[in-house]
Amino acid sequence: MKKRITSIVLLFVGALAGCNSTEATLSVPNAGDATAAAAATGQTAGQPSSTQPGAAGQTAGTLRLDKLQIAPIVGAPVSVVTPLSRRLAADAKEKGVTLAGASETGQAYVMKGYFSALAEGNQTTVLYVWDILDPSGNRLHRIQGQEKVAGSAPDSWSAVPPSAMEAIADRTMQEYASWLAANRA
Repeated sequence: MKKRITSIVLLFVGALAGCNSTEATLSVPNAGDATAAAAATGQTAGQPSSTQPGAAGQTAGTLRLDKLQIAPIVGAPVSVVTPLSRRLAADAKEKGVTLAGASETGQAYVMKGYFSALAEGNQTTVLYVWDILDPSGNRLHRIQGQEKVAGSAPDSWSAVPPSAMEAIADRTMQEYASWLAANRA
């Protein structure tokens, strides 16, 4: 029975990954927090919003391979996405990945996330899929996985603690950095 439910959920997530109509813009409640504001706009705190000439990975007239834009996340409420966004921003900075704001240009890749939460018994599973796209929208790579947490609730997302979303962010940025390193020319 669990395998059948998991298969159905994975089919749902796969179908959801192709859907663009339910995207929501992330807004962080505490706009005074530089890290939170940076995460909401897709920037690393303390970094300029425009591309600087001579920055690492940049050649005049080309895309910066170290620059990533994170698109609005589909399927999860802002309250759950906020710790994920903050950790993604911190992990990106640690790994030398510059996060681009929504209106910036020059990024080599866009990462688009799709999330779903499913309660089974006394456990909740967060399923996630990240598509890494080129600036034209062509999928180049997919990162996917799941995070299981103890407890369940009628609203599955309310059972998901910030630590679970932070763990997803850690794995996501690690896999992205590994993929990036393997694909640099």
